[in-house]
Amino acid sequence: MAVKATDVAARAGVSIATVSLVVNGKGAGRVSADTRTRVEQAVRELGYVVNPAARSLVTGTHGRIALLTDDLVNPFIAAIASGVSTASGADTALLLATGSRPDHATLASMGVDGMLVHRDEPDGQAVGGGPVPVVVLDEPGVPGGPTGVHFDVGRGAAALGAHLAGIGHRRVAYVDSARSRTSFTLRREVFAAAFGGEVSTTGCGLDLALARELTTDALAGWRRSGITAIVTATDVQAYGVLAALAAVGLSVPHDFSVASFDDNALSSITAPPLTTVAMDAAELGRRAVTLLLEEIRGSAPAGRSVVLPSSLVIRSSTAAPREDPS
Repeated sequence: MAVKATDVAARAGVSIATVSLVVNGKGAGRVSADTRTRVEQAVRELGYVVNPAARSLVTGTHGRIALLTDDLVNPFIAAIASGVSTASGADTALLLATGSRPDHATLASMGVDGMLVHRDEPDGQAVGGGPVPVVVLDEPGVPGGPTGVHFDVGRGAAALGAHLAGIGHRRVAYVDSARSRTSFTLRREVFAAAFGGEVSTTGCGLDLALARELTTDALAGWRRSGITAIVTATDVQAYGVLAALAAVGLSVPHDFSVASFDDNALSSITAPPLTTVAMDAAELGRRAVTLLLEEIRGSAPAGRSVVLPSSLVIRSSTAAPREDPS
């Protein structure tokens, strides 16, 4: 038979109302330390588990948050989810929603207390201002004023552009994201400005196989035009580039230098290890969920902005170009 709050109350010698205050975290200033200790001991001894529906009625919250993202396979997104899970605590369940559905209102109706948004939003769907608090990840300058956490991606992009120019590259192929996000636009534009040379840009899905296919198709043209370095908007795309070059016997960095953005865990062990702009995805998740929980608890307002650093990690996938890249 399941243990009830009445059983805990009888064991601790208190009222059911007191048990409810303690187990739902509302005892501060209302329940003495000695009484709280007795209740907590009774909970442990009896193995009492709070009914989620009952807790929701008392606290006004459900103990659930949602992470809305486009792609759970991408290791950068997986690292974000890991950071969220680590920082959200044992009392908060994490729901994952991929793609453009369900929308915010539908998710809120499912009983989530707040949402972390890291995806392309459907046309007409506002970010923020909805039924529950929202924190936007990795997207600077989101209209509507929700709280956001993003990277100072310009610093890393500028460093990457200066690095490639400084070691002698003059023509670069830039494999951009096919998604229209401000973060990707900043990566490309700031990199190009800092590089100062010729940048040939093409879009590609954030997928290893798609990037490999694109590289295979574009490679002959890149070589004819004197391109000596390939930069991708994400590490996952760079993995596809490396695979395509290896498949035709081209060497990195001797035939082409390759660089990217993200610094996923795998990027230090690719062949060769990848030069990339480091952006700590797990920290992004940790900071975002901390801000969200503060808003859910009413201890902080919406509309805040947190900027995390980015930095260039130079590894052996980039080097000075050969005098004759062909």
